[in-house]
Amino acid sequence: MPTKQFKTLNIAVDFAAPLLASTTSARALLTYLTAVSAQKYPNQQAVAQKTIDLYGAQYQTDVTRFGQTHHIRYQLQMPAPIYLNSADAGYHLLTDAFDFMRDMIFEPLVTDKAFNQSVFLQEQQSLINEIDGLIDDKKRYAALKLRELTYSLPAMQRPTLGTVEDVKALTPASVYSAYQSMVTSDEINIIVFGDVSETDILPLLDKWPLHSRTQQPLQPFYRQGLRPVTVEITETQANLTQAVLMLAYQLSLAPDDPQRFTAVILNALFGGSPLSKLFANVREKSSLAYTIYSRWQHDTGFLTVAAGLASDKVELADRMIQAELQAIKQGNIKREILEAIKTSVVNDYLSQQDSPNSEMTLAFSRLLTRRETPTNEWVNAIMAVSVEDVAQLAQAVVLQTRFTLLPEAVE
Repeated sequence: MPTKQFKTLNIAVDFAAPLLASTTSARALLTYLTAVSAQKYPNQQAVAQKTIDLYGAQYQTDVTRFGQTHHIRYQLQMPAPIYLNSADAGYHLLTDAFDFMRDMIFEPLVTDKAFNQSVFLQEQQSLINEIDGLIDDKKRYAALKLRELTYSLPAMQRPTLGTVEDVKALTPASVYSAYQSMVTSDEINIIVFGDVSETDILPLLDKWPLHSRTQQPLQPFYRQGLRPVTVEITETQANLTQAVLMLAYQLSLAPDDPQRFTAVILNALFGGSPLSKLFANVREKSSLAYTIYSRWQHDTGFLTVAAGLASDKVELADRMIQAELQAIKQGNIKREILEAIKTSVVNDYLSQQDSPNSEMTLAFSRLLTRRETPTNEWVNAIMAVSVEDVAQLAQAVVLQTRFTLLPEAVE
């Protein structure tokens, strides 16, 4: 993706595999191990020194999911070689950067088909601490519980990083087995974003061990049937200062349904923007929540609402959330607010083009879904959404799950 807009060069490598409950934790731990060590760079200090040598480059690994796909991603951000004081220095920096990425990804710190024991134990504990930290964050904990209660498929119920129990059961050999599966079977997408040309890059990738592979049947989108009743769970915990209310509604459009643009606006109107009904009426006007927002997940077909509020206001806030949704279904939408929301959504979308990370994330999504909507078509589709379109689509929004986290009552 050649561009002269930025003075950085970004290299990102994405390994995509089917989302499986049995492999999530091992793949998550892989991102920890390959972030801090390789055969050529056996510890975190050596990795850090190499990034300093690459003119202060930033190297990071990440694990994400999209629908029913699980992703391990490696990224290097560095000064664009073209800005170095000589073409020769720029060439060496570019070559050095691709060699470093190859070493970190394809030459891990492994002996006898197992990751280095001491590095493994250290990073295993780091991942356990990270997962425990998610549980300590009550809002994220509530979101994890909502996911667990909402989805029917076990793999969809699990956190992206897996579970503490699964991480503890991993061994250096079992994670190496997961690594082997990744490099030999995963779909690989590579994005280079910056002021370079394809002819600069392809010879450098020729040195990477990129072998042909059998195409895996990836399912980037997840849809499940409508439940006849709402699943409702309330949990109490000590040391909570406020309650958390989480709601999951199904809005199950086919991935290529033209109404997906209407869904973007419906979410922004409901709770996904500062102009939304939930923000303006539940939070600002009625003071029923400290924080409240909604999010539509096109990859799963669910619209979720999260609210942080006082425990004595949960019931009233819940009723008002449902009332605001009902108002949308009835077409009780001010046209000037809708127009302002559409303009805001378009501006946010266009502003992503000012961020290399956002541009690459969008590109990876397009590669995964095999679908690309040109910017002008996207903008035109958003701006064409009407009050009637939103009200009609809102009829398909059905509450499926309610999770409430409350402070323990003081006796």
